[in-house]
Amino acid sequence: MLRNSLTIGLLFLTLSSVFAFQSNQLSTQKEILSKLTGHEAIQGQTKLKDRFAQESREIAAEYLKTKLATFCEAIIENYSATGNNVIGTIPATVSTDQWIILGAHYDSVRDCPGANDNASGVALAYSVAQHIASLPDRKYNMKVVFFDEEERGLIGSKAYAQQLVDKNMKVVSVHTVDQLAWDKDGDMGIELEVPTENIKSHYLKIAKDFGYEFPIQISDVTSTDHRSFRNQGFAATGITEEYKNGDTTPHYHRPTDTYETVNFEYLTTITTYVAKVFEDLMK
Repeated sequence: MLRNSLTIGLLFLTLSSVFAFQSNQLSTQKEILSKLTGHEAIQGQTKLKDRFAQESREIAAEYLKTKLATFCEAIIENYSATGNNVIGTIPATVSTDQWIILGAHYDSVRDCPGANDNASGVALAYSVAQHIASLPDRKYNMKVVFFDEEERGLIGSKAYAQQLVDKNMKVVSVHTVDQLAWDKDGDMGIELEVPTENIKSHYLKIAKDFGYEFPIQISDVTSTDHRSFRNQGFAATGITEEYKNGDTTPHYHRPTDTYETVNFEYLTTITTYVAKVFEDLMK
C-alpha cells in the first residue's frame, strides 16, 4: 500500500512539474510567434510581413539573439554576404569536449508570415534550450542554433555543419525542428525524420517513461536542416508535426501561415516532451 502511495505521489509531482513547465512556456512562445510573424511589432513600430528579405531576417536575428542572451552566451554569426545564423552556447557543468546541437530555421518564404514554418520550431528550440540552461547538471555542452536561409536550399545549416567539421567538434547528436504548430486530429502526433537507431530509441524511451501516449511516426523526409548534418556524417534527426502522415498545415508557404493558425496546446505539449528528451540526454 505504501509503495502504491509513493508511486501515485511521484506521478502527481511529475505531472505537476509538466503542467508548470507548459504554463511557463506558453507566454514566451506566444511572444516569439507573435513578433516573428508580424502579429505584433518586433522592433519599435516595425511589424514583419515575412522573414524573406535580408532586412527582415536581420531584424529577426537581432531579436532572437537578444532573447537567447537572457540565459546564455549568444552571437549572430555572419557566414556569407546574405546569411546570419544565431547561436547560443550552454556549457556543460563538467569538463567535456562533446556537444549536443538543437536547431531550427527562422527564415520564411516571400509573403508568408511563417508561423508554422518555422516560428513554431524556433519557439520550441528556444524553450528547450532555456530549460537545459536552468539545470544544475549537464554532461554535454549544447549549442542552440537558429538557421538562416533554409528556404533557399538549407544554406544556413550547411554553413554551420561545415563549421562543425572545420573545428573538429565532437558532436553527439543533432536535432532540428521544423513545423510544429498544426494538429487537426488532436492526437498530438509527431514524426522523427530519419533518426539513427540510438536517437529513435531515446525518444521512444522518454515517451514511455513519462507516459506520453501520442503517436510517434518515423519518416524518411530529408527536405529540411537535419540533412545538412547527416551529409557531414553527424547523427541527426528532424522533429516535426505529422508532415508525411498527412496531419500538417494547409497554410504551408502561403500568406495564411499566421499566428492565428498556431495550436499552442500542441506546441507546448511537444516542447515539454522534447525538453524531457534533452534533460535525460544531459544526465
